Amino acid sequence: MKAKGFTIVELIIIIVVIGILVGIVALVWPNYLKQTHDGERRSDLQQLASALDVYALQKNSLLTTGSNCGKNGQGNGWVSAAGTVGTDTYPNSIISCLQAIEALPGEPFTDPSGCVSVGAGDCTVPVRAYMKATCTKSSQTVTYVFGHLETEPRIDTEVDALCDAGSVLGFDATTQKWGSLYGMNYYVKVN
Repeated sequence: MKAKGFTIVELIIIIVVIGILVGIVALVWPNYLKQTHDGERRSDLQQLASALDVYALQKNSLLTTGSNCGKNGQGNGWVSAAGTVGTDTYPNSIISCLQAIEALPGEPFTDPSGCVSVGAGDCTVPVRAYMKATCTKSSQTVTYVFGHLETEPRIDTEVDALCDAGSVLGFDATTQKWGSLYGMNYYVKVN
């Protein structure tokens, strides 16, 4: 009677095929994750820009001085930060202020990496956290939201030039360099 089972050759072929499949997945998976995260970032920033529009309509003003949101209550900075970040105070996060008027859903709103602000955990440059800036550019008030896309190159000069030097409340001309200082390479202009 012949024994049932695999031959050595069949087992080796199965192991080689499984190894090839694991190797392919190991090569493709990191890029897939980066592209997925970048898609979430684009969507988040569009949603954030829309929420800032809603805030402006409801409050008849931009989310800036007097809002008690963002860096030193002036409406700019890391959108999810609250409390003390380095030497800065965030009385309320920009997100919580937008959620308070129901412009954003009540669930947590952070970058897919979980990063909230520079220096927090693995939040090093380029920083994978969202930022907001209301500033002037050629005498016009503009608002931007920023993120870092892992699959796109840095565009520091372009991003650094979005605002006139020193026109962001709470930031001087050096610290408002969103591209070169923080690595932001994607932005959405709020209407």
